[in-house]
Amino acid sequence: MEYITNIFVYYDELIMGISPIYSGLISLGILLFLAWSLYRFIKGNFIWIILIIIFIPAAWPALKSLVRVVLIIFTFLITRIKL
Repeated sequence: MEYITNIFVYYDELIMGISPIYSGLISLGILLFLAWSLYRFIKGNFIWIILIIIFIPAAWPALKSLVRVVLIIFTFLITRIKL
């Protein structure tokens, strides 16, 4: 999880010089883009995702880790939206 912390630090350094309203809009834009991208990925590959989870038992822990990372990123961006 150290790499996620590094990403958050870089993001905070880049956003620090921008006014809070604009940084909130940037965070909201990034959050909406990530949510849309995740939706499009799941929508297009739903059957394959289910088949991988069913037929490869090791995929479940990897999927849980991936979901945990995505939730951490979404939580970080939501806390940065100060509109």
